[in-house]
Amino acid sequence: MRAVHAPPPVVLALDLGSSGVKGAAFDTWGRSLAGLEVQESVALRYASGGVAEVPLNDVMTAAERVLDRLHSRLGNRAVLAVALTSIASTLVALNKRGEAVGPVLSYADTRSAGEVEALRGLTSPDETGCPAFSAYWPAQVRWWRLTHPELSVARFCSVPDFLLERWTGECVTSYSLASWTGLLDRRTLGWNARALAAAGLHASQLPVLGDHDTPLFLQRRWADRWPKLALAPFHPAVADGATANVGSGALTLSRPAVTVGSTSAVRFAVRGDPPPIPPGLWSYRIDRETHLLGGALTEGGNLYSWLQTTLRLGRELDQELLTLSPDAHGLTFLPALGGTRSPDYDPHARGTIHGLGYATTPVEIARAAMEGVACRLANVAWRLPVSGDALFVASGQALLASRAWQQILADALGRPLLLEDIRAGASARGAALMALQNQGHQVSTEPVAQRLVKPDPAHHDAYRALHVRMDCLTDQLRELRTLRERVG
Repeated sequence: MRAVHAPPPVVLALDLGSSGVKGAAFDTWGRSLAGLEVQESVALRYASGGVAEVPLNDVMTAAERVLDRLHSRLGNRAVLAVALTSIASTLVALNKRGEAVGPVLSYADTRSAGEVEALRGLTSPDETGCPAFSAYWPAQVRWWRLTHPELSVARFCSVPDFLLERWTGECVTSYSLASWTGLLDRRTLGWNARALAAAGLHASQLPVLGDHDTPLFLQRRWADRWPKLALAPFHPAVADGATANVGSGALTLSRPAVTVGSTSAVRFAVRGDPPPIPPGLWSYRIDRETHLLGGALTEGGNLYSWLQTTLRLGRELDQELLTLSPDAHGLTFLPALGGTRSPDYDPHARGTIHGLGYATTPVEIARAAMEGVACRLANVAWRLPVSGDALFVASGQALLASRAWQQILADALGRPLLLEDIRAGASARGAALMALQNQGHQVSTEPVAQRLVKPDPAHHDAYRALHVRMDCLTDQLRELRTLRERVG
């Protein structure tokens, strides 16, 4: 009788993104396995007035369906751990029974913009790593309470923390996810007293803090539903920006990461003491030992999708974009459709196209928009103390889908891009690698190179000039807005 050998064990990664929930299985080398990748679509809910809410019930249903589908495909594979990664930040209000009440805010919700000015001087970016801004909890919690006084709230947590408490009975948040709230003290790794006071919170109203290696286990109800996961530790979610750096191998000063997914960011990892924060940037955490320094934009693939839908662009868009020269259309596109994040942090800003004429084409508008995002990302990158030989490790489905955008970004940065096409996504892979390291496995975090995109020096000069023009237009529009507010 032939012996039956069990297949090698796996780690599952659950990725809660702004466009859906993805799940994948990885072997002990950190490689995703064909046939063990699933996805459920769930989008943020946008509405006028700065609304960008997380449909919590839909996300919860999608996450559990993803685990159902993965569980059914595992066969007799053992599961070593379940790792989570998630968009950051999100805000869930809970009543005394642990039930979610009221709207669930995402990082893109700007309705708390009116609270930002009141917070200036009450919180310290040097202590928390985060400026006063509508994406962070001090402003969001204040707005939430002001606008929903009729609801009784006992505590707050993030979306992945809510899911883990539902499944395991424990509300634990990672240092990484907590650092995206604007409430974590980046030196003590405790909740920051000044930030708590500014938000009107007490530490008892927030999740327990722990690192990504904290083991949580399924309650009986869920262990019965997913018996193959009953003995596997579930780990607190790590912010997807942090896991993207880990998953793409961007963990040194010479390997910063640039990601263009639904949104976009430039980040690099620093170990040791908290680094100084350049003006306009932030400092988060990957884990208890590693900082993440960088800046992010609200725009990325979401802007690309908006352009395709609004301008009714065809399937040949990328080829048409490649035929255009840098900044040759005479347009200046400020990509601030949902306010701006790094480096201006202006939730009131809105997108602007300057220079339109009767001869302007939809493809030219699209090119101007993509150049605008690239120049904003370059503005973040130029502020970072990266090494002189830095090679930007690039990932994100929106960027990988467009050769035109790849070249535009390399030209704007003035640095080579090392493109990585990681099948399950850099964030999911990063979460899996961190879980494998927790289990004692030696895994490589070197970049998974696919293609090198080199910048054109002449194109870089053109984008430097465009960047100056964008800054001038931004200043002029800010003055116009101030004048309009005075006039009423």
